[in-house]
Amino acid sequence: MQRTIHTIKNLVFAFAIFNLATGCKTTQHPVTSKNVSTIRASIDLVNVKDDKVKVEIQIDNLNSDTISYYLPKIVPGTYQNNSFGKYIDDLKAFDHESNSIYVQKYGDNRWKISDAKQLDKITYWVNDTFDSESSHDVFSPTGSNIIKDKNYILNLYAFVGYFGGMEENKYKLFIKHPSSLEASASIEEILFDNATNTSKNDIDYFAFKRYADVVDNPIMYSIPDKASFKVNDIEVLLSVYSKNKTHKAARIMPQMERMIRAQKDFLGNINSTKKYSILLYLSSAKSDDAHGFGALEHNTSTVVVLPESLSHEKLNEALIDVVSHEFFHIVTPLTIHSKEIHNFDYNSPKMSEHLWLYEGTTEYFSMLFQITQGLITKDEFFERIVGKIEASSSFDDSIAFTTMSKNILVDPYRNSYRNVYEKGALISMCLDIIMREKSDGVYGLLDLIKNLSVRYGIDVPFDDKELINAIEEDSYPEVSAFLQTHVMNNTPIDYEFYLNKAGVLYGIKNAPSSYFIFKQDPFVTGSEVTKEVIFTSDIPFNSFLKELGILEGDVLLSINKKEYNLNNIYDLFGDSNKWKIGDEITFRIKRNNEIMTLKSNVTKPTVEKIILEQDPKISEQQKMLLKKWIND
Repeated sequence: MQRTIHTIKNLVFAFAIFNLATGCKTTQHPVTSKNVSTIRASIDLVNVKDDKVKVEIQIDNLNSDTISYYLPKIVPGTYQNNSFGKYIDDLKAFDHESNSIYVQKYGDNRWKISDAKQLDKITYWVNDTFDSESSHDVFSPTGSNIIKDKNYILNLYAFVGYFGGMEENKYKLFIKHPSSLEASASIEEILFDNATNTSKNDIDYFAFKRYADVVDNPIMYSIPDKASFKVNDIEVLLSVYSKNKTHKAARIMPQMERMIRAQKDFLGNINSTKKYSILLYLSSAKSDDAHGFGALEHNTSTVVVLPESLSHEKLNEALIDVVSHEFFHIVTPLTIHSKEIHNFDYNSPKMSEHLWLYEGTTEYFSMLFQITQGLITKDEFFERIVGKIEASSSFDDSIAFTTMSKNILVDPYRNSYRNVYEKGALISMCLDIIMREKSDGVYGLLDLIKNLSVRYGIDVPFDDKELINAIEEDSYPEVSAFLQTHVMNNTPIDYEFYLNKAGVLYGIKNAPSSYFIFKQDPFVTGSEVTKEVIFTSDIPFNSFLKELGILEGDVLLSINKKEYNLNNIYDLFGDSNKWKIGDEITFRIKRNNEIMTLKSNVTKPTVEKIILEQDPKISEQQKMLLKKWIND
């Protein structure tokens, strides 16, 4: 027996291992009306070739003449087309005698396989996305990484696909990896006997109920740097890859534990996961490394990408903002979600109308819990609301939020996606204030979400068109009216009106600004592709740029005959410090491919700044509402 197991292990990535896992198979099987065979996938992280890893997929009992194999065009939580099939090379199909079967590729993500009844396996090679980000727009935490013998970021949908009509089939996944590397994930590894394997490699085995579970369980392989802790009944894993060992999991963990403990206290009895994993990749930010910083939520984990160069304090700040948002996704959309999400179509997706719920409410909770749990001050909370209002003002307020959500993958709506984090959070804030006012402070947005969690839950998706009625049944007609007016339709929100209900004054003042930056927000950015300097801002331009006539999207060519591009973009800040009030100045810009000259005199730049502060004449009713709202 010992010798037999040893022999099989040496043949694992000739894929005899699958017979060990599922029983021996003959060359013919009974044909069934619906194929329910378990799909067996293998990923080889040892024999990396040209920065690519090999994947093999095995399937039994196909009863159709042809079948298509797909990699996702899009996955839940990304809201943009990424077409992971573009990173697949040399896909081949074989019968049980290892003879080739004809395969034809259609588009980026589909391979049609002929003579499917004879199909035994397909093989292909997978490229990663981190080292080629200048040539595509796959957001780093959504992508993949292959650094041989050091780090692998496996968002599994970038490696393992699905057969058409078989998204509900079970999957068994075997990952061959160097013994020096360990897997970090929320999915539990199934024990697999490597005891007699004399090589320096190990094999991990995972099982999934359906393809959606494959998509939802990222795995990071690296030399272990882990820390774990329990918050009530949730086990939290923090796994860190820092190439230069600048940051360690043990040092980051205390702040993470404090934050998640506060989040769990905020959520109360909402329980939707027993394990949560934070997979943190710290990038060098060089041209061949990830530079899309942020995170992608999964139901029980998050993949986070941040710069390794951050100080310990700045890294903690970034993690609080990023991870707190992702952690709250255990409520939406894990517990509460629409049919479009529950039955997600990875290549012809139908998007839900309610991004304000999935992302807006989540973002709002990531701010609210920090004030209610004493992690930030009232002034800091107000400043974050101001930031949301200012950032939202740069988007088209005439677009109904549900219309934008439903069409988020196409122009012109996809350019408004980031507004779900800005206006989406403000929508949730207004709903919270309305409910607190109507209930004398005792019922708020979190209570509504808890009730919706009971009404629906993980396995009961809602119908998009029925959600507003369900919300009204669990709250107030005024809540439904607000959603109809400001979310289903396009009436702008009067934030001053709602904030005043809680005794918060909304005002405007002119704050001093630099010519090309306000605080840490620049009015320009550089294009890696064209090397152009482009005017773009998350806040309105300062008075000088407005009076000059600059518009977002204008390309700066020169100022007073000095040309600017990506290579000397930082000269703008130094050169503008030498300008004198009243001097004549000439900008040459490109707008819609037309060269334009803009002339003016230098003026002192200011930015209109929103100010929120507690009303010194606050009434008792307002004071009560403010206290119930933010637990001040």
